[in-house]
Amino acid sequence: MTRKPTVSVIVTNYNYANYVAAAIESALNQTCPPDELIVVDDGSTDNSAEVIRRYQDRIHVILQKNEGGRAIKNSALSHCHGELVIYLDADDLLYPTAVERVCKEFSPGVAKVQYDLDIIDAEGARLGRRFCNFYGNLTPVDVQNCFQRTGTYLWPVTSGNAYARDFLIRVLPLTLRVPHDGALNTIAPLYGKVVTIAEPQGQYRVHSRNNSRADDCGKINPVPDFAARIRIRKLEFDVLREHAARLNKPLPAVDFLDYEQVFTNYRIMARKMQREDADDANRLLIGLLLNGVW
Repeated sequence: MTRKPTVSVIVTNYNYANYVAAAIESALNQTCPPDELIVVDDGSTDNSAEVIRRYQDRIHVILQKNEGGRAIKNSALSHCHGELVIYLDADDLLYPTAVERVCKEFSPGVAKVQYDLDIIDAEGARLGRRFCNFYGNLTPVDVQNCFQRTGTYLWPVTSGNAYARDFLIRVLPLTLRVPHDGALNTIAPLYGKVVTIAEPQGQYRVHSRNNSRADDCGKINPVPDFAARIRIRKLEFDVLREHAARLNKPLPAVDFLDYEQVFTNYRIMARKMQREDADDANRLLIGLLLNGVW
């Protein structure tokens, strides 16, 4: 019989007092309970700490000063011991089968197991969409072939991934100012197989405070800054190049963004709004449009 890998679920929270209890409950109520559940509160100024302490006899609680999302995920690894690590954002949820399914799919040589997420609104109502809406039989070979051809592949947000500890300890801490999930997912195929579970194993909550168009007060800006989003993604690809060079692994000589549909759209919109960075501004519009159609 194959030994079940140990699993750590790390709930990361900042001022999500109205959501964090549901996230904790979803991690506790698993058909195959995680070996440890750690809740890290990043200096919340609401009553998050009070909510979290209600579970202190069943979880490991870490209350720290505010350091930001990237730092909290970097530091959280030192507090856990699982062979698989799930970072669950406090406004998201796991379905009861998530840990069980991840354990079944994990094996030596796997960098991460990823799974679909149903999208819900602020109140928890399903919106009828998924992130990423994986097609039925996406194999590790499919992911690796796509990655070797384009330098990218389809991956979900933080809560849709279970990372191998062996992978994390090789790449953390991340110091470049890029989103934690973006960098980890971008480089994962360099370090091992990526296994995909097409069926949703959790829920991703969309609301004003996790919207990239929201300002510090939660107000939604009517027009996204497409150029800023493109810059962030390019920084993530810089991380990819750095790790590929470190491992002496070749990358395709292509513009990686051309193979991500959403960023083709962003480039066209940035052009329309005349807010492009210089290197994108030099591209012909017809080329961007043809790439979008392709």
